[in-house]
Amino acid sequence: MEIGKQSYLKLLINTVIFAIGSFGSKLLVLILVPLYTSALSPEMYGAADLVAQTANILLPIFTLSVSEAALRFGLDSKTDERRQTVYSDCLAAVFCGLAVMALIFPALSRLGYLDGFAPILYIYVWTAALKQLNSTFTRALEKVKLFAFDGVLTTFLMIVLNIVFLLKLHMGAKGYLLAIILSDLCSSVFLFVAAGLYRYVRPSKINLGSLKEMLRYCAPLVPTTLLWLITSISDRFIIVYFHGEALNGINTVAYKIPTIITTIFTMFSQAWNMSAIQENGSAGREDFYTTVFKLNQAVMYVMAAGILLINRPLTYVWVNPAYHDAMLYSPILTLATVFTCFNVFLGSVYIAEKRTKRSFMTSLAAGIINIVLNFALIPRFGIYGAAGATFAAYFSVFFFRLFDTSKIIRFKFSLWGIIANTAILCVMAVLNQFSGAYVYIALGVMFAAVFALNFGELTRAAAFLLPAKIGKKIPLLKKSYKE
Repeated sequence: MEIGKQSYLKLLINTVIFAIGSFGSKLLVLILVPLYTSALSPEMYGAADLVAQTANILLPIFTLSVSEAALRFGLDSKTDERRQTVYSDCLAAVFCGLAVMALIFPALSRLGYLDGFAPILYIYVWTAALKQLNSTFTRALEKVKLFAFDGVLTTFLMIVLNIVFLLKLHMGAKGYLLAIILSDLCSSVFLFVAAGLYRYVRPSKINLGSLKEMLRYCAPLVPTTLLWLITSISDRFIIVYFHGEALNGINTVAYKIPTIITTIFTMFSQAWNMSAIQENGSAGREDFYTTVFKLNQAVMYVMAAGILLINRPLTYVWVNPAYHDAMLYSPILTLATVFTCFNVFLGSVYIAEKRTKRSFMTSLAAGIINIVLNFALIPRFGIYGAAGATFAAYFSVFFFRLFDTSKIIRFKFSLWGIIANTAILCVMAVLNQFSGAYVYIALGVMFAAVFALNFGELTRAAAFLLPAKIGKKIPLLKKSYKE
């Protein structure tokens, strides 16, 4: 089957639908940052963040990342009977893994930073695992509108719970974590009922052969996920060790501004992973990857430049003054986030081709680079060292994945464009360390340069997706239709 315009339109429609859900589950959560920074001291915020990150580490270990298999094998399933096997197998794996997890909690409770948080941590992992599986399988059933609605509903609940726990009951770090736990639990129950997931729970359909196949697929993804987590969060533990929880609180807020990029990318990535799997093996997929990769790069670069342009004023109005130093570190983390998104995109090649071992090897390289640089730089340079180490890890692995995946699916890319855009963003990140009228003028000029570099790709995409009758009436798009 050849990839045509309909495949691009399906990707666009799914992206828009996921955007609605992500707007609810991601963008609106950013509104909570002022609440967090006013209700929690840097020490409290740093402590809560460590508990949440510990849960993120435990999650793939004890669920074996079966939610990835739920999406990959769920989309391949053509009958309800096969879907029942996939979901039942994944559910059984999750329950067994989380039961085993209970055995390590007496040891975990001895860790100083988890004192008083161990029971909350255990429940956190349970609810996160169920939400992850249910939301992923809902996508596998292609019920994307329901998935999006769940995102909005979950966020509304999380906002209400945060207001109650932090502002009314003054529960501090535990209130922050309980809000996440309860919103995840409600989301899991809602999807289980609304998406009809209960119809796919059939213990009699559990198939050990099928489960082994899925585990072989997702087994390399466990260390892969852990390595990406280590790359993204190891700096937080090392910062706490050398500099204390207060500095980690500021580091946590510094990550929030780049989260805007991650949020926008997630809207696209969720739809793209489905398209990459569904179009795998289709004729013309090289052109499909080329077009989508170039557009993804253009959007990410322009968005990153826009964030670097408004980083300082945004931080001033967004967070409590106790966290204003975060504006110095978020530009470097913004650069790192751009290449994180690129790495995730290229990782879809490994997922679609079921070459998850390659994903593991590249993730291992990122983890090693990051940890070595963290220990070398954080003791002396603090958050600057952490941010620099994160950027170096993602940046170096990106180029390996770029050339490796382009051999598997021969899509095209502009190396000159990558270098030029990255160089301008690096200069903008350096300028963000200073203030003054001339700095803002220089940042504005560089934003315009990034926009100009990517303008052609953005207009070509718009011209391709818009009907000719509409596109030809837009002056900036007329040239694209004449070519």
